[in-house]
Amino acid sequence: MRITKLEWRGIRVPLRDVPAERAAVPDRHALLVWIHTDDGLVGVGEASPVGPGRPEHTGDVARVLHDLAPSALGLPPSVAVGVLLALAPRTEAGDAARFGLETAALDLVGQKSGRPIVTLLGGVIDWVGMHANVGFEEPAEAARQAAEAVARGFGAVKITLGSHDPDVDVEVVRRVRAAIGPHVGLRADADEAWSPELAIDVLRRLAPYDLDLVEQPVFAQDLGGMAEVRRAAPMPIAADESVVSLDDARKVIEADAADVIVVKPSRAGGLTAARAVMELARDHGLGSTVSSSLETGVGIAACLHVAASLGPASVSGLASGAALEHDML
Repeated sequence: MRITKLEWRGIRVPLRDVPAERAAVPDRHALLVWIHTDDGLVGVGEASPVGPGRPEHTGDVARVLHDLAPSALGLPPSVAVGVLLALAPRTEAGDAARFGLETAALDLVGQKSGRPIVTLLGGVIDWVGMHANVGFEEPAEAARQAAEAVARGFGAVKITLGSHDPDVDVEVVRRVRAAIGPHVGLRADADEAWSPELAIDVLRRLAPYDLDLVEQPVFAQDLGGMAEVRRAAPMPIAADESVVSLDDARKVIEADAADVIVVKPSRAGGLTAARAVMELARDHGLGSTVSSSLETGVGIAACLHVAASLGPASVSGLASGAALEHDML
């Protein structure tokens, strides 16, 4: 089985319930990749930029794919994947291309061998827990959405904090915990909103509500501040935006800045790159959780294989497809 053609296509998917502050970006601009072979099999992957993206961002990824495509022609997918990963630049566009190309190549290998991607990555489990996402909302609305998610079957909920009023953040957590009960997992994402001092104050006030973790309480590059918060916080701290690459993960570990690392395969530069970050975290006693980044079902499926590849881990953030009006799967 040898590769005969690579093709890609940009798509636009409307986002649900776009808040006023993001009205200028009402759609998810995504990019799908197909790898064709001489025996008729076609592998598919997603090479969408992180976040909702814009047409110019998918254009950047498309240019990377155009430059890489000739290097894969005539090669078996199992060989081409290594070549493509080695040649792709370590830029945001290059990492998105790596993610899509690796997914499509492994899809072909899996089709040919009859094995799912998770086993090609060395994994053995066939289930992954997921949390529901509740965006930045007023306390009553956040509680309503969280309760609705639990009624749909979610065993954990992640809420977004980081208002200008810490009292509002505390009230959101209080109302959500009351709405979902004591046995449902609850985590929060502060999205870099707080100073270390404010983060410590707010997180101590949140201690009664039994949070599983809090993501990125301070600026991503402030690892010293993250470490200060981690030492004082009554719940685990997760590094999200602080970790783009394996080297970033090493820096977080060396700084004792987190208990958990959030891994986004499209940001990390592919499935094996994401798995390497998870392995590094595990080897140093940290947890990891896999998260999607507004991919369509194609990209989320790839993230799911990564999440399953290292055995039972923290509940994953792979329910972002609910933010799309339509999907590919």
